[in-house]
Amino acid sequence: MSLRSPSKSPHSGLSLYVLGSVALASVLMSVWHHRKVEKRVLQKELEGLRQSLSKTKEKGRKRQQASSTNVDVDGNGPQEGETSLADDGLFVKRVGTIRSIYRLCVGTPRQGLLAPNARGCIEMAKLGDASIVDSVSGLEGYSHVWILFVFHLNTQSSRNSKRIKSKIAPPALGGGKVGIYATRTPHRYNPIGITLCKLDSIRVGNKNEVRLEVSGLDLVDGTPVLDIKPYVPVYDSVDGDVRLPHWVAGGLATKRRVEITDQARTELVDILANNPNALQFYGSKFGEATVENTVDYACGCIEQVLAIDVRSSYQTKKSRQGKFQAERSERLRDAVAGETMLPLDPDVCTQQLDNLLIQYKVQEAEVRKRATSENSGAEDVVRVISIALMSNATS
Repeated sequence: MSLRSPSKSPHSGLSLYVLGSVALASVLMSVWHHRKVEKRVLQKELEGLRQSLSKTKEKGRKRQQASSTNVDVDGNGPQEGETSLADDGLFVKRVGTIRSIYRLCVGTPRQGLLAPNARGCIEMAKLGDASIVDSVSGLEGYSHVWILFVFHLNTQSSRNSKRIKSKIAPPALGGGKVGIYATRTPHRYNPIGITLCKLDSIRVGNKNEVRLEVSGLDLVDGTPVLDIKPYVPVYDSVDGDVRLPHWVAGGLATKRRVEITDQARTELVDILANNPNALQFYGSKFGEATVENTVDYACGCIEQVLAIDVRSSYQTKKSRQGKFQAERSERLRDAVAGETMLPLDPDVCTQQLDNLLIQYKVQEAEVRKRATSENSGAEDVVRVISIALMSNATS
């Protein structure tokens, strides 16, 4: 009896191939589904991280900007177990915070008393068990105060103090350079400044909150205040001959001519007629009896600020070409929205003051008294063509 091996089915190979393909497809589908779910989870986590980053970005930026002077940005001071001394400096507390008509560094005057109509206030901070009201007792007897502050938006100093240049080019020098200690540049090894302003009044709130109302101010909104000292002419002024570099004396004597068109003034009248409290630092609560009084004072501030808005050669060139728009700044994005805030023409610049967006054109001076004005724009002509209320501004 012969034994014969069973014959193989012609379909057996195909069946195995189909089964293998189905199994492979099943595996691929499982992998694809797993990756799809995993992608959704990752996208959700990424969105959460983005939101978290957005919420902490401003706080982190403030800490970075204040790190070089170790300013207590939160007002809480060093925590238990932390040292109050930095590796190369001292820990300091803010005694108050500036609130002002300026939200951007660019365009803020270099000396506030050159723009006497510019207003703001100091919100005094509560420090430990000390009485804020008692701390300012007697200060009302002085007309002016010195403010010691931190250049909190000066990222150059806070990133790496070792990389700060020893010489800079002040706008008034038209490209020439001098040492940083011969200037008042904010880009310093310790970004600390001092300014003199007029003390208009001291306001005490219901919960003993204290606000020092000031004018002739040149500080950006949010500036940390380190100290306040009364101005005493006998101590703080010098009799007799005072020596100044020629570029400083010449720069102080040079101002840009500013023209405010009738249209711009009418627009400001309409803004205040519709809402007398549209501005944060101007109006009846600051002593202006009528809308016209407010318009006059606010227009005076606009003229004063733009007249002394001397910038670097790079910024001057941008202004002349109409390439400076304040609303593009990150600090104004929440306050400005909509196409109505865009410049009217390609060569129009914008500047923020209080809750207003000022639209203006810069014309280069044809005849100059000082050669350095070519790069600094100190003798340019500024024409304000429109004034708008920032769409999301609050009084």
